[in-house]
Amino acid sequence: MVSKLEKVIIRIAAFCVVGLFPVIALYKTINAHNSDIEELFLLINERLSYMEHVALYKERTNSPTEDIEREAVVLMDAVESANELGLFGPSIESFFKAQMSVAKAIQYRYRADWQSESPSFVPLNLQETIRPKLSQIGRSIVNKMAALYSNGEQINEEHRDLFHNSIDIDNVSQQDRTRLFDSLLIIEAQK
Repeated sequence: MVSKLEKVIIRIAAFCVVGLFPVIALYKTINAHNSDIEELFLLINERLSYMEHVALYKERTNSPTEDIEREAVVLMDAVESANELGLFGPSIESFFKAQMSVAKAIQYRYRADWQSESPSFVPLNLQETIRPKLSQIGRSIVNKMAALYSNGEQINEEHRDLFHNSIDIDNVSQQDRTRLFDSLLIIEAQK
């Protein structure tokens, strides 16, 4: 025979087990959400990781760091893709402008460093390798943002530390990270 105390314990245990199912589902949802956002942050980091090669290619070919014509093409492509995917184009434009500004800052810093110590690697070809890869990553960034927003998710202040920890490229300052993250906060879906 089961005592009253044992019945209470069984009921409490059953309640706890059944009560945990929603918590487990919520935990999985939160982790999936953070995983998607972390993937976006890692794409941004990957794009910035090419700047050392960009800088060295430009250094070796005596090309300027700033390429206004190329920047215009990148912005146009990003805004066009964003609009097609349901994002508000000007908000994406602000993010890509911030990203390009940080990319140029990284290049300038590398080039300054190389005034005293020459790099020991051969850069990837800008036209044949780097630009196609940067274009592909840029599209992936816009696609990931659009997917987040279409699922009702967005970047918010609670993701700042994750973002700062995800960007691990040399010559990216805390100020650069802050500027990039702040530009992510203003991205919005079309209304």
